[in-house]
Amino acid sequence: MSPPAKSVALGIWQQFPLPMVSRLLGRMGWDWVVLDMQHGSPNTETAYECVHTLHAAGARPLLRTSVDMVSEVQRALDLGALGVVVPMVNSIDEAQAVAHAAKYPPLGCRSVGSDVTWHYGDDYYERANEQTLLLVQIEHIDAVNHVEQIMAIPGVDGCFIGPTDLALSMGLPRIGYEDNRDHRAAISRTLKASHTHGKLACCNTYTMRDAEDRIAAGFDAITFKSEADLFMSAGTSLLAGLRERAPSNAP
Repeated sequence: MSPPAKSVALGIWQQFPLPMVSRLLGRMGWDWVVLDMQHGSPNTETAYECVHTLHAAGARPLLRTSVDMVSEVQRALDLGALGVVVPMVNSIDEAQAVAHAAKYPPLGCRSVGSDVTWHYGDDYYERANEQTLLLVQIEHIDAVNHVEQIMAIPGVDGCFIGPTDLALSMGLPRIGYEDNRDHRAAISRTLKASHTHGKLACCNTYTMRDAEDRIAAGFDAITFKSEADLFMSAGTSLLAGLRERAPSNAP
């Protein structure tokens, strides 16, 4: 009898800063949703509402900060995110800095405050270091070159690979890099380093085949595009189908 398949957390990015969208994503059944404050348009107020709407709807709310903004790590957690994704963590020093910000003493320097106990219970401060995630994005070849040391840092709970930015940092084209041997080796090295140190390995995916490959490789979690991608893809396809069936003279 074969062993049971490994459970993989399935996630999606949220770019629209709307609690209504958060509620629908949660109702869809996504395991985790990353609210994107790097490339998306949420502000502090909308992020707060989206985070708690996601949690109430049954999805684990994570928040991606801006690049090189350590101060946003604690802020994201104080807003109620149950995990933080930090982009472009390319060195050991950068990883240590964000790990220090994400954890309460004695592991880090996060300070006590906000209304998190109202949402997660009076014992939140005692549980937070273990139950909130810090995922550092490995999306540059400089990070891959130090990935074993980065994944060994206490307080870093895992990695989140950005395959496209990684490809660009290696001098590869934005489209068509998937079968490059060096790129695949960099991802395999990152996956191995994460699991060697007992950390989570997460990766962004763009196609169903891509998702299947990451799951088969042993990643613990993946994201698949964003709600904006789904909206544009489904809407464009629907409109194209209607155009084929409707008269050509628009009002």
